[in-house]
Amino acid sequence: MKKHKLISFRIWICYKKRISKKLELQGTISLGFSYINKRTERVAKGFTFIENFSIGFSHHSFKNSFIYFGTNFGHVSNLNFQLPNDGYNILGLEIGFSYFI
Repeated sequence: MKKHKLISFRIWICYKKRISKKLELQGTISLGFSYINKRTERVAKGFTFIENFSIGFSHHSFKNSFIYFGTNFGHVSNLNFQLPNDGYNILGLEIGFSYFI
């Protein structure tokens, strides 16, 4: 059985707006492309394009650390270069932790 392989490259932009001393609103937009080695029921084999948008809150919880909670929306398709091209829409929740060294 041939395994699915996905290779991707994305560039993203993140913007933070301070709401209070310890809370920031964070938005991220990313665009990229990928290659999938096997056709699925919604996307043809070959190059696909990825678009993502997320928004959430980053809380300065401890010294040099942040907790993030947000939501995201993503879409994967091949821009109708090949059929099928129904693509995938993804809606998700994000929880994260970051620590500055």
